[in-house]
Amino acid sequence: MSFTLTLNSSNVVGANNNTYQYQFISGGFHAKDMELAVGALTMPYAWYNVTQAYNNNTILIGFPSATGTYVLSIVLPDGFYLVSDINQYIELQCYNLGLYLINSASGLPTYFFQVFSNTTYYSNQILLSLVPSSSNYAAQGYSLPSSGVWSTTGAGLSGGVSTPGFQLPTTGSISTILGFATGVYLNSTTASQSLTSTLTPVGSTVNALVLRCNLVSNNVAVPSDVLDLVPINSTFGSNITYTPFYPKWLSLRDGIYNTAIFTFNDQNFNTLISKDPHIALTIIIRKKQNIDDYKK
Repeated sequence: MSFTLTLNSSNVVGANNNTYQYQFISGGFHAKDMELAVGALTMPYAWYNVTQAYNNNTILIGFPSATGTYVLSIVLPDGFYLVSDINQYIELQCYNLGLYLINSASGLPTYFFQVFSNTTYYSNQILLSLVPSSSNYAAQGYSLPSSGVWSTTGAGLSGGVSTPGFQLPTTGSISTILGFATGVYLNSTTASQSLTSTLTPVGSTVNALVLRCNLVSNNVAVPSDVLDLVPINSTFGSNITYTPFYPKWLSLRDGIYNTAIFTFNDQNFNTLISKDPHIALTIIIRKKQNIDDYKK
């Protein structure tokens, strides 16, 4: 005797799209000497790696100007960011504020703070380029932006050449994403610098999914309600698919149940905050098998 439960977006409960509730028919489900396993799962990869909830979205960048250091406070909007996305967002803010120079030959903006991935060394790099002074930018092949900090109507360039610096605050910074320890880096120097991350960058705080169920009785594990571990086998915005090669049967607590509750956590049992509830999950429930059953 076996049963199959199917859950989808109609079963979601709560605000984080990580908990699904199955309502048994009137009278409840009588469980005695039964076990359950995941049949199959399809769910969207729809949780962010940078959010205010994770407190990992800020960086401060100091740019030289005629009136001293101009501090650009970057607060990344909640989203899923590759390092290239972070760099693009910083460049956009620099463009909006006139913290760039125009290459006279190409007519394109030049930015003096950039961050890159270095896949060869499993690290990131931050490039701090030397900003020309107010007296030699033209000789260096640049012209000024039409508005903003470094324009003629703004603070203007510094009287001396120096690089930007940056700070990763002790709380709230993107230090784990970039792989740099918190602190102040190179307030200003007179030569361009390329800094390599000293910590292993954490591209995402979620590396696997733990599926839990209130019916599970796994007395040799803590927590005792873990049903399965789901690998992440897709990229952000695509579907994760999981079909076990064989059912991993776990004991079901004896009792009478009106509901079964399935919850997704990350690998560290933290709350998963998903943007999309549209999953398809099948659960198989059956009577426990004994050796004699397999001999038949």
